Amino acid sequence: MFVIPNANTLLTYIKDFTGSSDDNEIKQCIFMAELSMRNIELPVLRSDPYDADYIATADAQGRVPIPGDMNKPILFFQQGGTTPSPTGPWIVYDRVGDRRIIAETMIAQFYKNTPNAPTIYRGNFSEVGTNYEFTPPLGAGAEVNLYYYRAWPLLFAPLLDQTISTTGTVFIPAGPSVNPQLVGMTQTAGLAPGDQIVAGNGTGVLGGPVATVVSIDSATSLTYSVVGGAAESAGTVINVSLTGKDVQNNQVLSSWPEGYVYATLREYYLKRHNEVDAAVYEGKFNQAWNVVEDQNNYGKWSGGTTKLTSVWQPRKYMNFNR
Repeated sequence: MFVIPNANTLLTYIKDFTGSSDDNEIKQCIFMAELSMRNIELPVLRSDPYDADYIATADAQGRVPIPGDMNKPILFFQQGGTTPSPTGPWIVYDRVGDRRIIAETMIAQFYKNTPNAPTIYRGNFSEVGTNYEFTPPLGAGAEVNLYYYRAWPLLFAPLLDQTISTTGTVFIPAGPSVNPQLVGMTQTAGLAPGDQIVAGNGTGVLGGPVATVVSIDSATSLTYSVVGGAAESAGTVINVSLTGKDVQNNQVLSSWPEGYVYATLREYYLKRHNEVDAAVYEGKFNQAWNVVEDQNNYGKWSGGTTKLTSVWQPRKYMNFNR
């Protein structure tokens, strides 16, 4: 299948395929498709647990804040620091429920301590509030490697304004019907003709609710136009920012475009009350996903392995009598 480089290309493809001329209708179908894929387990969404960005440090209570891009955890582990320690502890944490983790932390002082032996121990973790709690408990400053599926941005979601230049000066050339210029910027990199920009007032006013870039004249200047709103006024402005942009790509579209296509077509035909065609694309979606899921399941284990690990447990606790 050909590559779908961005959201606008996906929109155009679905419109051409279905014969629809309604952008908003197709965007709604794309959104519904994304909702059905929120918990999808694509390899590209996995964090790198050995990257410093995904190694968390426990607070004074031995808790780790839940990462902001967390979708769902795979497993967490402790290897004795940023790099594997020759003396451990080496612990792989299985996910359990919050009721169980709270109960286990109440009696954590009665647990056996893990000796520095060539053994991988199994512990548990769970979400409690906005943090993760662990048994065996983490000491303050302990490092935990976090392996999880990351959340991904939805297509066409509005992006925050991006500051391009902290300063600029509005210059209005003489003559009728001449577009104003913005000069003295720190840079124009990141802007292109057709982009929309905004700026805070200084001694001057950029104009309009937004301004549209007409041309990039140099590394520090551009020409723009304003339609409606406040009139431009010569003088300085601050925080010139790119605005009006939306999400045009994400990890799912770039690595699994067929999922987006099949799921969007399913939602389109469901919206049109065509259950027969919707079922066809539901089947195509499931078939495409089964290929990915088959690869995901190779080498997976749930709840640990009894061959290379030892259960870290209290001396008497029924949950660990296995």
